[in-house]
Amino acid sequence: MNLQKTTRRAIAVGIVATTAAIGFAGSAQAVTKGGCTATPSTPVYSHHNASGNKVLKYTIKVKCSANRTVTIAQQRKEEDGLLNPDDLIGSSTYVRAFGAAGTKTINFYGTLPDTELGKEEMYQRIRIRVSSNGVTSAWSGWHKSGVRSFSN
Repeated sequence: MNLQKTTRRAIAVGIVATTAAIGFAGSAQAVTKGGCTATPSTPVYSHHNASGNKVLKYTIKVKCSANRTVTIAQQRKEEDGLLNPDDLIGSSTYVRAFGAAGTKTINFYGTLPDTELGKEEMYQRIRIRVSSNGVTSAWSGWHKSGVRSFSN
């Protein structure tokens, strides 16, 4: 009986630990507006540049119906925690036209910043607006990718 309790507790702790580890990277929050959907991916390591710095890849997948132009605002951020605001590392704006329905991928490559002691918790967030037939929507709210930790 005691062994069964111990085994059940060990399994429960393992499940919680696994869930926490998987959940840390988080899932992307896709944004849909006016016939377009954009999904920001969790940043990934790409390579080291000539100066020896780590370079991260930030990917956005965009899928639109025909005859749409989507404008995507991207912010690359480093997560700090409850009391400190997250650090803005950089921002970009992209415009993609879709004469026919389809999917396009946007990749941004940026060096890993050094903002604190320990690991850098990196993510991106995006918002979109869509134009079609002379009408442009308002900006969507911000949608965040998962967060991933990188050491310098």
